[in-house]
Amino acid sequence: MSGSPEPPCETYDVAVLGAGIAGVAASIFLRRAGRTVVCLDARPYPHQQVGESLDWSSPGLLRRVGLSTETLIADQIATYKKKITVCEIGKPPWEASPPAGIRRSPLRFETVTLHVDRAALDQRLYEEALALGTTFVWGRVTRVDVDGERVTGCTSGSNRRIRARWYIDATGTARLLARRMRVPWTEYGRKKVCLWTYFDTPPLADGTTFFLDNTEAYLSWIWDIPISPRRTSVGFVVPVETIQARRREGATNTTILRDELARYARFERLLAAQPEFDVHSTSFRPYVTDRVCGVNWFLAGEAASMPDPLTGNGVTSAIRHARYVADAIQGAGDGDQIAAAHRRAYSRHVHRLGHAFNDHIENAIYRPPLRLGLGMPAATIVYTVFGFFMNAMYARFDPRGPVRMAAFDLLFAGARLWIAGWTAIASISRRFRRPAHGFGALPPEPSGRQSRTTTERG
Repeated sequence: MSGSPEPPCETYDVAVLGAGIAGVAASIFLRRAGRTVVCLDARPYPHQQVGESLDWSSPGLLRRVGLSTETLIADQIATYKKKITVCEIGKPPWEASPPAGIRRSPLRFETVTLHVDRAALDQRLYEEALALGTTFVWGRVTRVDVDGERVTGCTSGSNRRIRARWYIDATGTARLLARRMRVPWTEYGRKKVCLWTYFDTPPLADGTTFFLDNTEAYLSWIWDIPISPRRTSVGFVVPVETIQARRREGATNTTILRDELARYARFERLLAAQPEFDVHSTSFRPYVTDRVCGVNWFLAGEAASMPDPLTGNGVTSAIRHARYVADAIQGAGDGDQIAAAHRRAYSRHVHRLGHAFNDHIENAIYRPPLRLGLGMPAATIVYTVFGFFMNAMYARFDPRGPVRMAAFDLLFAGARLWIAGWTAIASISRRFRRPAHGFGALPPEPSGRQSRTTTERG
């Protein structure tokens, strides 16, 4: 018989596809629970990632995977995020931080979180998973075998065949299992481009600073995030149409970023001191995958839901997903499928958070009604109140049982009314005011969220 024989099949309890935050965090939780875990990824560590300004629930979630705030600060992997400052062209800066009073009784909510050096943070998580005994296989997954609704195996580019009882897709926007299962997803807002770089400079402030021009039809914005005492991440998020127009004029990514930064006094000194810098780029459109689990598989992290970077929820969503998935696998015991109740709970968790944060950031910040009707300070307060309290309540009460999940359904219903009410007030306000500007050459705003299957994505 011609041809080489198939390589032997390696067997594990859990196969994790993707070694980002979600995949490595899931590996940590499952190895602590005594499961054998293999984690496959095309790229060995270290990884270069963006997403350095974290929401208010991150210190507690990072402790769950073995990373304390004190250690991250001492090792200069993180800095404290004590406030959010917004600098709008033509206006004095203002703070969009949670009110300090909620730190006192009876609420006692934590209002200080972190900025992190993502490459260093991801490396620490990888080392923790490796120390716990996770097997890492470096090579692109070239094949996923399925039998109906069940995943039965996968093969890496190095021709290693893997068989497991449970599979976790943590491949990010590649969404390997979702594509194999032909699962559609729901998108939010416009497609955007992110251009970012790093400057060697002390922090501007002990918090995240945003720079923006509120006269735009669809908001673009700049972040200034001190990821260590000596290094700052600076990036520009802009609708893809704007980038395409600039490129047709002959501009490069470096030119586009430099020109935008030069509009603000903060960056004049940085550009003069560091005239040459590398520019990283990525395009994205936030989404929530419509089905996030099956009888023996899960989607986690950005494979399940991609939050808009302005929400600061990327890292915390990934760790939350990993916890839910690990709990569901442990709850299955020696069985061969995930209980229907666990699947429903995980699906509700992913869809509720993913939709709420992406939909509300679009309505409150990116689109014009609220920020142009009431002004950008009011818009940021409306969104910050929602974003802070949702994260704070999740961190405090950790809803996992049916009663707590039902209580949080009511909270999210209230959040929808909160955003919708303020948007209606802003729309009424705009009707009584003459527009002070045109909306430029951007195409009309999308009429709403869009659903696409994985086979339609270009």
